[in-house]
Amino acid sequence: MNQFPQQAIVLAAGLGTRLKPLTLKIPKPILPVGEVPILFFNLYLIHRLGIKNIVLNLHHLPEKITDLLKPARKLGLKLHYSLEPKILGTAGGIAQALSKMKKVTTLVMNGDILCDIDLKQMVRLHHMTKSVATLACVGKDRAKVSSFVESGPGGRIYRIAGGPKRPKAPKGLLKSIFSGIHLLEPKLFRDYERNTYGCVVRQIYQPALEREERLQAYFHHGDWWDLGSLSELKKVDQCLHRGEASPAMQKLYRNVSEWASPLLDRAQGS
Repeated sequence: MNQFPQQAIVLAAGLGTRLKPLTLKIPKPILPVGEVPILFFNLYLIHRLGIKNIVLNLHHLPEKITDLLKPARKLGLKLHYSLEPKILGTAGGIAQALSKMKKVTTLVMNGDILCDIDLKQMVRLHHMTKSVATLACVGKDRAKVSSFVESGPGGRIYRIAGGPKRPKAPKGLLKSIFSGIHLLEPKLFRDYERNTYGCVVRQIYQPALEREERLQAYFHHGDWWDLGSLSELKKVDQCLHRGEASPAMQKLYRNVSEWASPLLDRAQGS
């Protein structure tokens, strides 16, 4: 039996408030970095894992994304869209997408991150630990955040964003940052009320930890950027253009540019 996921969700509905005025006309996931839309990096990583069935949740300027991705079959992708007339947040967005998908292990990625993660290793860890969710995490100094993933020996997660407050958690937990990449079992959303706004951390993962279900941290030590701010987007764009990223990220950048060239050529010619 193939243990690798056969389906993925890319969260692409965000308003991109911190990226205004760029996002007034272009949705955040297809803003260019190194002249390549951010979204293409994530689609490439998913495709490289062997996943062809991908659902994107959309809300802000959805036609901009669907128009760009019309020829996606040329890249070996089978894309579906989960439209949200009212934005549903990460929990609501995942729940709506899952309602039309198979009840099997699902890869979820934020649409505004850039990362050279090894998804195959992450998948192997997910199945080896028999976790209901595995969260890719990076060092706590990689971004300015106020909430962390707290894990114990072996990477088992005991708290996320300060909850739940359970006395059974061991002392000396390691703090890290949730990267926005996770593998999850759809049963986590079995009781989630559809068409309801919610946060996957607070409405799904914290209650699962309260029930003492196993959530696993997968530690990524390579490149990872959250491109949700103008300063970070500009920094990474210049980094790729000048060839100043790590060799792994520069290689990923070249591979994505070549793989997505049919769509990039179309976008530049339109």
